Amino acid sequence: MQQQMILLVFLILAGITTVVFTYVYASSKKAGQEKQGMSNPLRKRFWFLLILFVVLGIFASVTIPKSPYFLFADETPKKIVHVSAMQFAFILSEKAIDPKSPSGEPIELPANELVEFRVTSLDVNHGFAIYDQSNTLITQTQAMPGYVNRLRHKFKEPGKYNILCLEFCGMAHHGMRSSFIVK
Repeated sequence: MQQQMILLVFLILAGITTVVFTYVYASSKKAGQEKQGMSNPLRKRFWFLLILFVVLGIFASVTIPKSPYFLFADETPKKIVHVSAMQFAFILSEKAIDPKSPSGEPIELPANELVEFRVTSLDVNHGFAIYDQSNTLITQTQAMPGYVNRLRHKFKEPGKYNILCLEFCGMAHHGMRSSFIVK
């Protein structure tokens, strides 16, 4: 239902934007010989830009606070999972991962509790994408060498979640998978 509402709002804004751009284009054409030209072109452009910035400001103020980075910013995570990506595997652990002797462990996470994934890479850029049982992308972030991305999420449904790499990282990229269980 929420996705349908977002789509509807997007389509309405796209329609309004199309009408406004068409109006501005049509009104800024060169005038024919019988006309003296467009009246007050700077005023029309001023109002167009003002309306455009107001609409963009409203859109940003509504959508940005709902992004994953702000959604759970004030909550303390129930569990922290350290993730290291390397060609061609993900290593998940509840403790910090030693790059010299990586050893993954089976991960079980609580349902309806905030979980923080601390994602990095040991070699090249990778994508860290979490999919549910129906192979729907739930959330994702980038795994980059020398940087830790923090991805927070609450898993509502128990079950097995799969992790796939979204960034082409080499010949065996297609086999770069992992998983965890939510109980």
